[in-house]
Amino acid sequence: MPTKSELDVFLKPQSVTVIGATERPGSWGSFIMEGLLSRPYPGKIYPVNYQANQVFGIRAYREVGSLPESPDLAILTIPAKAVEQAIEECGRKGVKGISIITAGYGEAVEDGKKKEQELVRLARSYGMRLLGPNVSGTFNLHAEFNGSASPEMHLVKSKLAAVCQGGYAIYDLLAHAFFKGMGVGKFVHTGNESDLTTTDFLEYLGRDPDAEGIFMYVEAIKEGKRFLEVARDVSRTKPIVMYKAGKFRGASRAAKSHTGALSGIHEIYQGALAQANVLISPTMELLLPLGHALIERPCMCGNRVVILTMGGSWGVALSDTLEAEGLRVPELSETLQSKLRNLGMPVRASVKNPVDIGASGLFFDKKLLFTLGRHILTSGEADAIILHGMARPGMLDENPPERLRLFLEINKEIIRGYAGMEEEFGRPVFIGSIFAPWESQVIYDLNKEGIRIYDRLDEIAQILSLMYQYRVRRESMYV
Repeated sequence: MPTKSELDVFLKPQSVTVIGATERPGSWGSFIMEGLLSRPYPGKIYPVNYQANQVFGIRAYREVGSLPESPDLAILTIPAKAVEQAIEECGRKGVKGISIITAGYGEAVEDGKKKEQELVRLARSYGMRLLGPNVSGTFNLHAEFNGSASPEMHLVKSKLAAVCQGGYAIYDLLAHAFFKGMGVGKFVHTGNESDLTTTDFLEYLGRDPDAEGIFMYVEAIKEGKRFLEVARDVSRTKPIVMYKAGKFRGASRAAKSHTGALSGIHEIYQGALAQANVLISPTMELLLPLGHALIERPCMCGNRVVILTMGGSWGVALSDTLEAEGLRVPELSETLQSKLRNLGMPVRASVKNPVDIGASGLFFDKKLLFTLGRHILTSGEADAIILHGMARPGMLDENPPERLRLFLEINKEIIRGYAGMEEEFGRPVFIGSIFAPWESQVIYDLNKEGIRIYDRLDEIAQILSLMYQYRVRRESMYV
């Protein structure tokens, strides 16, 4: 089992050497250098290039042995045939850890696993630990370190961390979520896991104050018993969300050629992970939104959801989707319905649940709508509220009609008010809309303020359901 200091090297190194550093566009040597230079990294960067004197304006060295100090971390972006010699040179220089970007080992060739173990034995003989091979790097935005291929423009620092056996798909998720203000503060790509594993980094992040929640992309788990013990311990205080890949035969075959993983029987994984209170994300796309919800939102302490909607059809569809995920959309009590009706809700507008604020025609009345929400949240009849459809479509140009500008501003004020009720009452308040940020000025502006707005009904339902599942399991396991 690796020590904390051995893993620190991969997430907060004091100095880094990039072996194979180059300015050649599209090469891994340039991707990693660009990542390192994209943030105000306080440590030293030492490019190693056998031909160039400089890389991106930084002095380059012909060999590791000529570096002026012993770097904490070496990142190898060189052909497989040169990796063994590079590890030998790093060992002699006193490097502490090596990330091997190079692919072409256990995931690709017949004797690849054997070659990986030879590299591990060589590294261990010098007291070094290996990450990879077949990785895309690591980053730690809390330490201004980006030793990965993820573009700086897509990175958002948060208290969520990620440990994944894949890399590019996670970068895609980060780019997609960037516009919604979602991201991870720390990321580790473990690749083929010849030495260090997802379990090692899960344990490390479980003790890390910068990480309040962890999401994982996993194709196969090494040391299954140890993983479950670590996960059970970590999930006492931090939610763990996993997308377990390789559920079916075709995906399992793809996993073997991706990281060399044998993915195993999905049903066995599901049962074992449930016992450790690891939440299995139903889709890859849900990893970030679910992770953020678990660390940002109050506990989902029951399964009753009240819907307030601008359109009756959305209310019916939401009810179906929530109930399909095991949640309830209960009819409100006559007492509560009477309170809502007495606020001024007309007979044509349902107050049973869903509550149809669109049919009421009162969606400009901020005071009424805020009082409506407060009555529901203090009634004891709702464990969560969903406000859906208030963020209307349309982007403002330089000289918008005053009527449209005012309409959208009222939209924003109402959504802000409901978002604030979450903290006020300690219950989840979800905002939903069919529109993306580039389709609605309201959503675009509120995303910049950090307000979460979800554009899929199934996403809202799955997140609320898994939040409730996490709470129930945690209570039964640890209380």
